[in-house]
Amino acid sequence: MSDSLIIRFNVGGTPMATLKTTFPVDSIFHKWFVSRTKASPFTSDKDGAYFVDRDPFSFGIVLNYFRLRKAGQLWEACLPKDPDRLAMLTQEADFFLLPQLRDQAICMLQLCSNKNDSNYINEMLSKSTSCPQGFEQKEEEEDF
Repeated sequence: MSDSLIIRFNVGGTPMATLKTTFPVDSIFHKWFVSRTKASPFTSDKDGAYFVDRDPFSFGIVLNYFRLRKAGQLWEACLPKDPDRLAMLTQEADFFLLPQLRDQAICMLQLCSNKNDSNYINEMLSKSTSCPQGFEQKEEEEDF
């Protein structure tokens, strides 16, 4: 496979790569890295990889999101189960203009909040532009 079909990234010091065809034509990633119709906010490192000063774990999820969608697979499978990682992913998806990924991560956080104490999650999201209202507390249903 030709090296010109591969995009290399250095994400916070972690090397990553994917095919240019991974990104849909209407995505910001395609505009930044493939067609270059939009100026990329990233610079190249000494090896020619795009240096992305973001969270490597979340960026890996972003790449898997694109890969799974392209393959017609269940992309939601790439979402982390840990609330801290989900909260981080909401911010990264917001930064990369991926509202569907952000919204699904928020839905997963809501599920976590239903199972656990949601104070931390509400505090985190109240500072977020993605979900500044936090989650509403559901009243416990009484057993009759």
